[in-house]
Amino acid sequence: MQTQAKLEHYDKAIEHYSTAIALQPNFVIAYNNRGIAYADKGEHDLAIEDFNTAIKLKPDYAIAYNNRGTVYRIIGEYDRAIEDCNKAIELDPGYAEPYSNRGAAYREKGEIGRAIADYDKAIDLKPDFVEAHYNRGIAYIKKGNFDRAIVGNTKAIELKRDLVEAYTNRGVAYANKGNYNRAIEDYTRAVDLNPDLAEAYYNRGEARLHLGEWERAKVDLTTAKDIGRDIIASFHNTYESIADFERRNGMKLPEDLAEMLTPEQ
Repeated sequence: MQTQAKLEHYDKAIEHYSTAIALQPNFVIAYNNRGIAYADKGEHDLAIEDFNTAIKLKPDYAIAYNNRGTVYRIIGEYDRAIEDCNKAIELDPGYAEPYSNRGAAYREKGEIGRAIADYDKAIDLKPDFVEAHYNRGIAYIKKGNFDRAIVGNTKAIELKRDLVEAYTNRGVAYANKGNYNRAIEDYTRAVDLNPDLAEAYYNRGEARLHLGEWERAKVDLTTAKDIGRDIIASFHNTYESIADFERRNGMKLPEDLAEMLTPEQ
């Protein structure tokens, strides 16, 4: 969710670049930067228009191709995103960002091997590229390689200590390995950094179910629900039913927790 302060910041940036463009209509960088501000604000069509103009004025502008590719990826047009990243790479083979961006598009298309190869290349070009380390960690989770996912997210955390998403995803990797205590540590760090992160509360609650920490699990699941997480859908994305959870984990849930996680008939 965009805060009012962030929206005002984007509006000021847009106003600033619009003034620059009015004074100098062929100011390529201003179009690109205004496009970034529009994208950050969520006004994707306007962002694409600005990147289109920047590319028209400067056809070899690799940064604008990558930025337009980012917007296409965000709105789910993955093939167009990949095309733009390909063009950015063609124009500037040493530019790390479009490899990471293309990797994210491949990941969303389910082409995990190609995604990881792109993240590898991005990191080769830019070893301290936080986003690429983090995204490669996500790709490894999708591939089921949880050890490598932990390594990737740990590196991202080393580079950026307050990267909430890296703690959450490393927690997911630990949980998938059955290391629920380490997972809980990461989810706790995530909610310390972002107290409104429903996903982390849900994940921590589920991890506590595995450890039989019923009261703590109930508190976390209730918090996740109150923030807006559909805890029943989340639970049933992993388990067919309460009985399935109990069978797979060799434990019986208390009635109140079972009721919390059971769809209404």
